[in-house]
Amino acid sequence: SKFTVTGDKRNGIKDGIRDEWYAEFDLASPAVDRSMPFTGVIDRPDLQQIYLDALPDGMVQNGNGVVSYTQDDADDGGRVSVTLDNGRIVEGDVLIGADGIWSAVRANMRDEPLKGEGSGVAYSGYTVFAGELKYDSFDHGKVGYKVYIGPGQYFVITDIGNGNYQWYAFLARPPGSAETETKPDGGSNVKYLSAIFEGWSKDIHHILTATKEHEIAQRDLYDR
Repeated sequence: SKFTVTGDKRNGIKDGIRDEWYAEFDLASPAVDRSMPFTGVIDRPDLQQIYLDALPDGMVQNGNGVVSYTQDDADDGGRVSVTLDNGRIVEGDVLIGADGIWSAVRANMRDEPLKGEGSGVAYSGYTVFAGELKYDSFDHGKVGYKVYIGPGQYFVITDIGNGNYQWYAFLARPPGSAETETKPDGGSNVKYLSAIFEGWSKDIHHILTATKEHEIAQRDLYDR
């Protein structure tokens, strides 16, 4: 199964330095009391593939983003014409703007800039390093996710099933810190984060050491 049950395991917040459970979330009892299935996780590409496999061949076409759109008057049927970034124009009855926080559909609808001032998007104050890897965790099958908290930073480790784990290191930094902060050994994220989380739980350092550089990506977090 591509779905991994986590609701029957330990989940919660830990003190990043003392490595003690600060708060645990009882996800099992509410499900049992209501005769509902336990919560769980599934990797997003796996979920997307399940949806795609349920659709007729050729229905989904990827590869070109939306640049702009126009809509006919209601008296003329209200159909939508969409211009893609390859110049192609497609028509339909409904356009759903599910193109993310930097939505071209939303910007076009509200006559707002796509990014920057006036776009409705604000920097969260945090940048995040995200890692995904095959990982033999000592608490596999016992813990679903752990959030290690501390001042100005926190670290999340979560079991996503089939021996795979994801982790996230959230750091309070100004936007664009990926380009302005110097990292050791020509840009090693592992060594950079290991130094920042020095003195924190050994679990953090164990999974960082097990992670290869190409398995880590950094991005700034924005809110709308």
